[in-house]
Amino acid sequence: MTYRGCAVITYFVVLILLLLSFGFSKPTIPAAEPSRFTGYPTWHGRLDHFDQQTYDTSLIFLIITSILSGYYSLKWTSTRDLPKKYVTYIYQENGSRISATWFNKAIAYYIVFTSFAGIALFYLDTGKLWSTFGILHNIWEVCILLLLHQGGKITSSFFFAFIAFYVFIVTLLDIVLSWPFDAVWFKVQGLCSDYALFIVFVRIYLATREYVKEQLSAQLPITNEDDLSPSDEEPSVSPKIIQHPNQILLLPFASFFHILGNSIPTLSPTDGRLYVFFNLTYSIALPAYALYIYFDTHCTSILHSKRILLPDTSKWKVFLITIWSIILSIIIIRGAFI
Repeated sequence: MTYRGCAVITYFVVLILLLLSFGFSKPTIPAAEPSRFTGYPTWHGRLDHFDQQTYDTSLIFLIITSILSGYYSLKWTSTRDLPKKYVTYIYQENGSRISATWFNKAIAYYIVFTSFAGIALFYLDTGKLWSTFGILHNIWEVCILLLLHQGGKITSSFFFAFIAFYVFIVTLLDIVLSWPFDAVWFKVQGLCSDYALFIVFVRIYLATREYVKEQLSAQLPITNEDDLSPSDEEPSVSPKIIQHPNQILLLPFASFFHILGNSIPTLSPTDGRLYVFFNLTYSIALPAYALYIYFDTHCTSILHSKRILLPDTSKWKVFLITIWSIILSIIIIRGAFI
């Protein structure tokens, strides 16, 4: 048997063991608390150490930061005729390249629609009704993953078909499943996209860093100061030089904080303080994404161009990212039932 065959069997055995482990614990399922505005059942029981005013303050802060981050992200990505020195190109291993414009726009829309989910969370609380807004946040995570998988652009109708299928399945199961399985399902699929996004961003940074190291010895840096001075046709913001690809670190940084905000409250679902922690981590992650877009559209590099190298996107790599995302998500859920 080949190495890959053994690896596939091992991963599936681990996955099956994780699922079977749920049968060894019989936790008490609390009654779902009603939403304070709608009265509908939520996806949590009575919370300990919970202060409504503190929670509302953190949530409103999240909403404000997400709205501002989304507004400026859309503004920065909508700049037309961006000078070449500011343009970032996404390269694939086969040598093809494309502007990172659509990648930046996908991140901007991700921030904007997350703000919609935050506003809905304030009025609805987590639950079936809120999930119709929460899915907007997850959709754009999946869009970013698919966009990167296709080289930074939409190359086929499979993109839209997959998104439509994903939304239908997630929403359908949210509707038909009862408490707490509906909450567990929505959390699992959300964590899967969170972990996948983090893994992909880390791989992109590492691949780009190695690529830039190789290129530094093959091309001369910009030494003419006139090349770094603003002109009348360029944006009013003075150009800045970044140490490419360090700005890409903002992507795994933001996605890591996002994972923390989703995972830790899941491990202790009755601790009300962790719901405040959830809001605060989002208030860090979303501006970090916006800051990445700012650097990408307002800064140049000592290199002749900013390049992002996409790592191997073969079926085997996609399988590994997917299975690891599923396993890590189930581990978090399993921790909540200890």
